[in-house]
Amino acid sequence: MPRQAKTSKRCWSDKPMTDVIIFGGQSNMQGQSERLSENTPVKNALEYRLLTNSLVPLSNPVGEDIRYDGTAGVPYAKGQIRLRDWLTAHALGSACDGHTNLVPAFCRAYLEVCGGSVIAVHAAKGSTEIGDWLPHTAGYGILCRKAQSALQLLKKSNAEIGQVYFVWLQGESDAIAGRSNTYYKEKLTTLADALCTDLGVERVGIIRVGHFTRDTRDDEIIRAQDEICREDSRFLMLTDLATALNERPDCMNPHVGGHYSAKGLELLGDAAGKALGKHRMSQK
Repeated sequence: MPRQAKTSKRCWSDKPMTDVIIFGGQSNMQGQSERLSENTPVKNALEYRLLTNSLVPLSNPVGEDIRYDGTAGVPYAKGQIRLRDWLTAHALGSACDGHTNLVPAFCRAYLEVCGGSVIAVHAAKGSTEIGDWLPHTAGYGILCRKAQSALQLLKKSNAEIGQVYFVWLQGESDAIAGRSNTYYKEKLTTLADALCTDLGVERVGIIRVGHFTRDTRDDEIIRAQDEICREDSRFLMLTDLATALNERPDCMNPHVGGHYSAKGLELLGDAAGKALGKHRMSQK
């Protein structure tokens, strides 16, 4: 039987509200593009930084490098540190090489549709499977800690918190591992259960994964994401644009296979942000 999302206890009021959007996933959410396209701050949007427990203007590059022990890590830069060593040490990562990430484009598009203000919480790391983000894992622990700290900071500042959303771009590593449709859907359900309970997430927005293995293994993950958005109302399909961008050389990183260029990430962010903004307006 389809799962139903709980009716939000938050409602629209005359007081301006701040929505919180948590961005999770692997390398295409972490950001692994070929250049820094722009770094203009997004109006009415801030990014939460756990290491300093502070809010900063949202602009590229996005994210923090945080080790598994919660201390500050180092940014991944090709040629300066071995990828395997970086992955072993870090729980979360900022956009690779200080390049473009999709979060600013997403939040800019979101706010153009629904207005208000946004706090972005970036919690992603490349080369991760969905199993690395489930409850009782180190990945989930640091993601949850970062998001909870952001919410606590907002409450202390007497901000009116509007909606809390989680946006997910992940699945390439599960395709490589040959995970089944059933397996991936079960893990998504487990993740949503935890996010809704621990963080008060209202909807899990899916940016549907693109082609990475270029065979039927991709299809299993894509089908799982499509189906869970139809079957469980807590999930919202934001865009299926990623597979179309796979066929556009200008939208793919020419130096790292299977990863989107700055242009590709901005297009993904723009499409997904508009979709979530429209959903937000429908809740008015």
